[in-house]
Amino acid sequence: MGAEKPRAMFGVVTAENPEARQGGVLVQAVRPGSPAEALNLKPGDRIESLNGQRVNSREEMRSILRGLAPGMAVELVYYSAGSPEPTSTRVTLAERPARVKSAPDNPGAAVGGDRMLRPLVVNPEIRAAMRTHRRAVMQQLAAVDAGFSPQLVTEHLQAIRHLARDANPRGRGWMLGEAGEVSLQFRDAEGILVLHGANKQLTLTVYDSAGIQTHSLSLNTPDERSAVPAPVIERLRRLR
Repeated sequence: MGAEKPRAMFGVVTAENPEARQGGVLVQAVRPGSPAEALNLKPGDRIESLNGQRVNSREEMRSILRGLAPGMAVELVYYSAGSPEPTSTRVTLAERPARVKSAPDNPGAAVGGDRMLRPLVVNPEIRAAMRTHRRAVMQQLAAVDAGFSPQLVTEHLQAIRHLARDANPRGRGWMLGEAGEVSLQFRDAEGILVLHGANKQLTLTVYDSAGIQTHSLSLNTPDERSAVPAPVIERLRRLR
């Protein structure tokens, strides 16, 4: 049996754009070390086309990538969140790492290079622990205007990062960056909120339903938290 043909990898998790008239797909997460990260793509950015082909769904994105090869330089057109002007650039696709299945007697083993996109086996205990920490962060965000503890949130984010080295519960809205960084993404009826922790500093980026950034907020001091707009506080209180 021949070796599996290498597959191209760009490095994003996407979702369909709720604004159908805009088209494209919204970036939900970016894989560390990927071509997408090298371009500094962020959650909320909107990809319009890849290799000259319009992209309007996750399936279309996958279909285009399946027809490409690692090492190919292709044209990417995208909109940064909040920008009315598109960016057109060329990006060289990487090789998608082969998936590594866990041994039957070790279902909690790391799932290899495909962990950001399609995990194969997830240890239920790890998944439950990550959910517990995520809920704790949500409870803190719901009290961002009173009783919020940056230190406690940072501890929960770091715990998620450590657990994430071994498992990726699909679609739970977390992603890793450089050492010491972790982000949690929350989606509600009004758009996306991304909490980012790095070097014990917490920031909250808010996007509307069109993927346009509306706020970038620091949550580290009482003065910074008191400046969080009331509509954002209400969104945080409604997180589930």
